[in-house]
Amino acid sequence: MRKTDITKIEAIKKSVLDLSYSFGVSNLTTAKIAKSAGVSPATIYLHYEDKTDLLSRLYEEVKTNLHDGLGDAINLTQGIDDQIKQTMQYTVDQYRKYPKEAYFVATLWSNQEMLDEHAIAFGNTMEGPLADLFGRIKNSNDYEDVSSDVLEIFFTVPTMLLERKSEISNQLVEQVSTMIVKAIKK
Repeated sequence: MRKTDITKIEAIKKSVLDLSYSFGVSNLTTAKIAKSAGVSPATIYLHYEDKTDLLSRLYEEVKTNLHDGLGDAINLTQGIDDQIKQTMQYTVDQYRKYPKEAYFVATLWSNQEMLDEHAIAFGNTMEGPLADLFGRIKNSNDYEDVSSDVLEIFFTVPTMLLERKSEISNQLVEQVSTMIVKAIKK
């Protein structure tokens, strides 16, 4: 791929994130994206089949990037309780650092009809450090036997708070994390 193609693709991705954050994902059109990116609509179709393909591929990329470094964060602590708390703090930190990206992923996951089957399967696949932590929780006799779906919901509570109120303290994250640990402990 030529350098100009990479520059144009990055401009398209940035425009999708900026526009979706400012105006919502449902209001995105390829024409608006192209105009914001400074490219022709045809340029988008050179790299993506359609808007669904663009949103789906970007969703996968952004979700992967938001989780990058999670394993290192989890490994900073030893006990499962502390790893749960560290995971939640890491997620909040990523949300604060990359609000447009976090909003994009959360919004698309809530509007899965905008994603293709591959992106939905990707979103449903849990692997890596978070899956390992969930496995340790499930295999420990210290925790209730709850499904991964239930654990995922608990783990999203801190970011749900951020969505309601743009600033929450680390003290509140710690408090919520402690409550969640208590809720899943035997």
